[in-house]
Amino acid sequence: MKEIKLSQPIMAHGNELHVLELKEPTVKDIKKLGFPFDGNMIGDPKKVADYIVALGNVTPSSVEQLTPYDFLMITGEIMMFFGPKEKEENTAEEQPTAE
Repeated sequence: MKEIKLSQPIMAHGNELHVLELKEPTVKDIKKLGFPFDGNMIGDPKKVADYIVALGNVTPSSVEQLTPYDFLMITGEIMMFFGPKEKEENTAEEQPTAE
């Protein structure tokens, strides 16, 4: 789950929302919505908006209230879901021992 602090709140499900929580997409989401970016990682605004609805559990009318800044910030976070994951450092148990 990724939390994005909005620069301006939006109304969602009758509540003022200051933080949007996005769940990580699954293959089911990708099959339903398609990829939100082309091969050059250029986003399709309609597909990105559809992803915000699906991953953020908000309505399309809530997404339409987003500022352009917030929309672009969220687009970047969605893009991160499709990129390589950062490698975690080895834990003490995984590190080789000197013998």
